[in-house]
Amino acid sequence: MKYFELPVNALLFPIYVITSCVGLYLLKLASSWSSLIFLSGVTLYVLGAGIWLAILRVYPLSVAFPVASGALMIGTTLIGIFILKEHVSTQHIIGIFFIMTGIGMVALSTGQR
Repeated sequence: MKYFELPVNALLFPIYVITSCVGLYLLKLASSWSSLIFLSGVTLYVLGAGIWLAILRVYPLSVAFPVASGALMIGTTLIGIFILKEHVSTQHIIGIFFIMTGIGMVALSTGQR
């Protein structure tokens, strides 16, 4: 592995989550199918799909899918809380904690092979 690949690969997941979550937010925000907000949301969501394909080239599916799905759930919840002002229950927050714990366990287990 080249010295610059590790930092670039580590950025794939956060960039994927940000583009996908903001894309979903803009799609929810759009008032019509032809609005600029809608087209921006589609663009970001498609960009996220392209980044997902790059993630699959770097990480095994057994690691990439749990990490990405958990991170997307956390990202969309944070957008709901902070931007859309949605109410989140204590049980929801506890569930997010367990998801983060699971993501950490999956990520750590890949280094033990």
